[in-house]
Amino acid sequence: MLLELNHVTKKFGGITALSDISFGAESGQILGIIGPNGAGKTTIFNLITGVYQVTEGDILFDGASIENKKPYQITQLGIARTFQNIRLFTNMTVLENILVGHHSRMHSGILASVIHTGAQKKEEEAARAKSMELLEFLGLGNDAERMASELPYGKQRKLEIARAMSTDPRLILLDEPAAGMNDSETEELGRLIQGIRSRFHMTIILIEHDMNLMMHLCDRIVVVNFGEKLAEGIPKEIQENKAVIEAYLGKGDDSFMLLEMKDVVAGYGNITALKGISLSVPEGSIVTLIGANGAGKSTTMKTIMGIVKAREGTVAFQGKELKSEKAYQVVREGISLVPEGRQILQNMTVQENLELGAYQRNDSQIGSDMEKIFERFPRLKERRRQYGGTLSGGEQQMLAIGRAVMARPKLLLLDEPSMGLAPLVVQQIFDVIKDIHKTGTTVLLVEQNAQKALQIADYAYVMETGKIVIEGPAADVAQNPQVRAAYLGGRKSS
Repeated sequence: MLLELNHVTKKFGGITALSDISFGAESGQILGIIGPNGAGKTTIFNLITGVYQVTEGDILFDGASIENKKPYQITQLGIARTFQNIRLFTNMTVLENILVGHHSRMHSGILASVIHTGAQKKEEEAARAKSMELLEFLGLGNDAERMASELPYGKQRKLEIARAMSTDPRLILLDEPAAGMNDSETEELGRLIQGIRSRFHMTIILIEHDMNLMMHLCDRIVVVNFGEKLAEGIPKEIQENKAVIEAYLGKGDDSFMLLEMKDVVAGYGNITALKGISLSVPEGSIVTLIGANGAGKSTTMKTIMGIVKAREGTVAFQGKELKSEKAYQVVREGISLVPEGRQILQNMTVQENLELGAYQRNDSQIGSDMEKIFERFPRLKERRRQYGGTLSGGEQQMLAIGRAVMARPKLLLLDEPSMGLAPLVVQQIFDVIKDIHKTGTTVLLVEQNAQKALQIADYAYVMETGKIVIEGPAADVAQNPQVRAAYLGGRKSS
């Protein structure tokens, strides 16, 4: 066993982040770690790499304890990692970022480096050659002299992996490497990770929310939930594990529905917009609500948020009824809305709009969450000091999504996110929705672009004049000939 965690517990004051965690990784294995947000996955990586020290238990690498070792000492032993948030040296070139990793294995001292001895020059040349070999392997050879900050997002992710590999590790820890990637980039990443194992004979431990990637890539998977190990096994065993399905995948019986609306009637004055609708949103899913203009989709969203009050029926979130909740209380419960028409605050800057999204939070992660938004939407980072009203339509939609995500919702409501946007921007918005879902956020999507919505959704509801007229798995709804009739308003009663 190359790496072993034996009964590891980590406490921060009175908070237990990890409790009695035990598992191991064999040499040459790809081991996955999955679990909901806040389960303790990154804390495990921080303990392995010496960022934190264990409170109880021990961690062994190649049979020897690494307890009380500093991060640089653990790197020297042969363990490297990447981070959730990209942490490149942005003021250095791509090649220089890789050389930083190689310097941990170089033997020339400060004096030799200053006077450029023959041995130092030879060592530096060898490091450059190895760095270029790595860059070529990861498809970054032509970018060697570019500044790291100039790379597109996907290549920055690859550069992070290359820099970790440049320390010549036996074990590499990858923390959400697919975050922010579209489907094709994620597929390429999977092939890359397999190539790293086969060509460089590295053991890999991977944290990732993309279940499709994990199930196809990993030899074994460890599931953690609330700081405890929930399950361990091969992917097929994890997929069929009832405890995992209930705690993580959010599927199963009604008791695991994140949101439930039952027989809801709502409207405006004498107008009844919702006529006894019922729908459910399982935790961990993307559910879409489609239908013609005026069908009641936006009213459904407003009713969930407490903006419109249900006259009859119930709206429950995590088993708690929301019928009497104010909108700000609904946000506090864990639901955020990206409203139709964006509705950003035009006289506030991009950064101020994002900060407003976190107004009910008082934790220390607000700054890092904002940086994640800027990584996901580089255009917003470039315009962080601009007023929201000066942004393009697509940029305003990005800001509206970012503002909602800053609240760290368990359920994200998106009301017509592609409305009025160019096709290229529409595709980008849908890629972002999939990316947000990969991080563990459940999504309820109202969308006029039925084709796009049904492509990314797990389940779909079709509304017509305030009623649900069709529902089912999204793939089935996409093939249903009645969907077109529901949109055009000509569906006949059965």
